This record gives sequence, C-alpha cells and structure tokens, in this order.
Amino acid sequence: MKTISSFPRAALLALALTSACATAAFAQTTPTPAPATTPPPADTGGRHGESVLTPEEKAQLDKDREAALAANPALKTEEDSLKQQHEALKAQGASAPAGSKEALKAQFKAFEEKLDVAMLAIDPSLAPILAKLKAAHKERHHDAGA
Repeated sequence: MKTISSFPRAALLALALTSACATAAFAQTTPTPAPATTPPPADTGGRHGESVLTPEEKAQLDKDREAALAANPALKTEEDSLKQQHEALKAQGASAPAGSKEALKAQFKAFEEKLDVAMLAIDPSLAPILAKLKAAHKERHHDAGA
C-alpha cells in the first residue's frame, strides 16, 4: 500500500519539476520587451524636428534635399559656407560674440527657406512633410517660451 500512495507524490513531484524546467527554459529564450515608457528617439541630426517624421517621410526629404542641392550648386556652396562658419563659432566656445551667433542663425534660416523652395520645385508632394516639420518647430519653440 505504501508504494501506491507514494506514486501520486512522485507524479506530482515530476509534474512540478517539469513545469519548473519549462518555465525556466521559456524565461531564458523569451526576449524582454522594452518598457512602455521608452522615450522617443533623439533627433538624428539634420533639420530640427526630423524625429516627427516617419522613416518614409525622412527618406523622401533626404532624397529631395540631395536632388535640390545637386541641381543648385550655389545652394550647396552656401550650405558648406554656413557649416564652416558654424564650426568656427563653435571653436570659439563661450567667447564667441552673441551677435555673430544670432547673425549665423538668421543666415541658416534664410538658407533653409531657399532650400525648401528648391525642394518643392523638384517635388511638390513634399509640401505636407515640410509643413509637419514647421509645425513641430513652432510647437517646440512655443513650449520652450512658456
């Protein structure tokens, strides 16, 4: 009789061990999901607010930007000059005159407007993407000022 009552115990023990092994194996092979509060990716460079764009929109913007710069060598030269001026101001660090920074910022803004016009001339379907970027830029500056 003793062997009959020990059989259910052994079966329960085997079942518990099997279940524990399966759980451990599952836990080792299942990737941990990212937390629900993962912050949005940081801007990847380029124009401010590009993180609001889908990958397809960003690809279209990049393609049209390169096409506009290739079709307008003066714009490419202006862009290179502005980048050099920016690097020079950055190298000066805190000693850079505030007026120079503001002037360069205004030049960059004027350049971006010319580039937008050139891109729209190549691809008018880019208008909603540019509008999305401008709206994100305004929202960010509105939030910063509040």
